[in-house]
Amino acid sequence: MAFYTLGLTFWIVIALTVVVLGFWIYGLYFNFKKWGMGSTGYQDELRNSFWLFIATWIHQAFKDGVWVFVKTLVLDVLLLRRTLRRSPVRWVMHMTIFYGFLILAAMSGFALFMDIIEHFNVLGLAHQAEMVKDWMALPFDIFGYLLLFGATVGVARRIFLREVRSRTSAYDVVLLGGVFLITITGFYAEWLRGNAFLVGDAFAYPVYAPHFSLLHTILALALFVAILPYSKYMHIIAAPLTILANRGGE
Repeated sequence: MAFYTLGLTFWIVIALTVVVLGFWIYGLYFNFKKWGMGSTGYQDELRNSFWLFIATWIHQAFKDGVWVFVKTLVLDVLLLRRTLRRSPVRWVMHMTIFYGFLILAAMSGFALFMDIIEHFNVLGLAHQAEMVKDWMALPFDIFGYLLLFGATVGVARRIFLREVRSRTSAYDVVLLGGVFLITITGFYAEWLRGNAFLVGDAFAYPVYAPHFSLLHTILALALFVAILPYSKYMHIIAAPLTILANRGGE
């Protein structure tokens, strides 16, 4: 059974997903171990290890107590308080991109789990898994539009605002452009399948839907799973960890 296109079967897609996620997890391990090399004050047998970074980060993040950690997590990481103080427009952009992408990623993982249950009829729940995926269609579209809105704002600011354009680097272009392309290809794949939220069957052409699904998946895995842990884009993960370790810096 072709899962996407070019003869890719369900088994091949699952295997590729496992390999790429393993590559991503190793990238996180590699960076955490590298960051631990600069830490001091712990036992020598831990030095230069993955666990040294974890121990150091926990010590710093909870240095002023659990309440300060929770307050920093909610206000500075989840609600982006610092960004709001700088620019409400940037805050809206970052919030829609952050939560749009985060929730879509979580839903995609859950949908893959449902695909596995449906494909192998685990515990005889294939029909129920198919129903769950049908129920997820509308939330997928809603959070997809949320992500598309944020990415569009980001692209527009860099095109039309001179001061923002002057500060834009190649890294910004690849990251934001990648988010925009991933969102657009995902939407177009859904539109081609037909009966999409807001547009209905206006772009329905099911024969091409698998091709755009494949392109969407490759772009998402390449940018956020393969490239992110091995480049400057690691700051997406490093920045929240730094804020928490500094207890908000306030």
